Amino acid sequence: MEATINLTVLLDAFIVLYSLGLVIHRLYFSPLAKFPGAKLAAATGWYEFYFDYWKSGKYIFEIERMHQVYGPIVRINPHELSIHDPDFYNEIYVTESKRRTSHYDAFAQGIELDGSHILTVDHNLHRKRRKPLEPFFSRAGIVRLEPVLVEMARKLESRLRHDIIRRVCFGKDDDVGGLFMDQPDFLSDWYNMIHSILKYVPVFSGFPLLAKIASYIPEFILLKAFPQGQSLNRQENVALQRITYVMSSKKTAQLKDTRRDVSLFHHIVESDMPESERPPKRLVQEAKILLAAGTVVTTTHTIAFASYYILARLEIKAKLEAELRDVMDGWPEKVPTFRELERLQYLQAIIKESLRLSYGIMHRLPRISPDLPIQYKDFTIPCGANKPIPPQTPVGMSAYFMHTVPTVYPEPMIFRPERWLGAIDPAMHRNYVPFTRGSRNCLGINLAMAEISLVLAVLYRPNGLKLGVYETDETDVIAVHDFMIPMPKLTSKGVRILIH
Repeated sequence: MEATINLTVLLDAFIVLYSLGLVIHRLYFSPLAKFPGAKLAAATGWYEFYFDYWKSGKYIFEIERMHQVYGPIVRINPHELSIHDPDFYNEIYVTESKRRTSHYDAFAQGIELDGSHILTVDHNLHRKRRKPLEPFFSRAGIVRLEPVLVEMARKLESRLRHDIIRRVCFGKDDDVGGLFMDQPDFLSDWYNMIHSILKYVPVFSGFPLLAKIASYIPEFILLKAFPQGQSLNRQENVALQRITYVMSSKKTAQLKDTRRDVSLFHHIVESDMPESERPPKRLVQEAKILLAAGTVVTTTHTIAFASYYILARLEIKAKLEAELRDVMDGWPEKVPTFRELERLQYLQAIIKESLRLSYGIMHRLPRISPDLPIQYKDFTIPCGANKPIPPQTPVGMSAYFMHTVPTVYPEPMIFRPERWLGAIDPAMHRNYVPFTRGSRNCLGINLAMAEISLVLAVLYRPNGLKLGVYETDETDVIAVHDFMIPMPKLTSKGVRILIH
């Protein structure tokens, strides 16, 4: 008994001494020790965990406060720096020609998307996985997809929801699970499940061992504990079946001549992607992240955000209807192209302002320079010497900070599409980063803009559906929580629209 007690005391003493030594190292001997910031944030990740989990996605606002106190460069946890300086954005989110950029492995842990190009850590492997996808999402690629967008927009008028990215991934003859818009409830479990997962990202990021343990729990037990996961499980099974089907040489050969039905994964099969990167299980990860990004993150969120202001502000709705009158005359027999919709200045101003205030990804997106130090302007340490950011240090900036600088966007929290019309301060374009920049920018920017433009044009054209907001106000769209994606108050039921 005495030996057991002594062992427990010894173990407790070791934990205390180790923790104390770790804190001392982080505060005084870490390569980041000389960077400014709250000592508690530098000493332990529990500080960030408190704000992001217990305070429900509020750390971004604490980081904002720290920047106000400590300046443009701040240490926000033991391992990571944040920079709040629009002039320096392009030095962090760089193109491949400038330097290599790696992904921060601790970012977005626990959402079961490892193996996708977005969460690939190594710069070279990321390029190997992403490059074959880029032609499909280029502007020329989106023009080729316009018939699919139009077909979905037509269906949208009756269902008031879209599902384009699924068709893009799997092609037309998806006889396994059906399109989201064909589901009676629009597959709302998918939307709810994605948001539920994102709320728990701080837990898995703070305790990565939990994610590993969860991966060993039998699937039927996880689904009982987390019923919403049925939707993810269903979509994963659909993706695996479709990808396996697409990759069969017989089916691929049959579809080579029917270009309209060629999906992203047919494109991959015919591309120069190395065979080592084509295992169906890895491609399922790509499908899952494309589905999540294309249905929940940017497109749906931006359309809902814009819809609230179009319907709540009658002057915006009237101006938009007037601009859409000619280009949408004859819909659906006469279909405008994406290039035609791009030229509608007020429509695009509404979209820009919606993306500015809905941020795309609100969370900081840390990047790592694996080889070279980064010198932040003339930043010096207390002794007066220049202090570069060491290689392998995660450094992040947030679209929320970039999009709310008062000197660039006067009254930044006010929705004002007119700020994008006429002569525009170049700083507005410099600060506008809803799709980020650099070699790891959003792959689907062209598709997202084409989708949003067409959907808003169809919904709000003259003589279209008679829509109005229902029990919805500005607090249902203003972001007050950062769960990777911005979210309004937790009690919000979302943007609700009444069809008259």
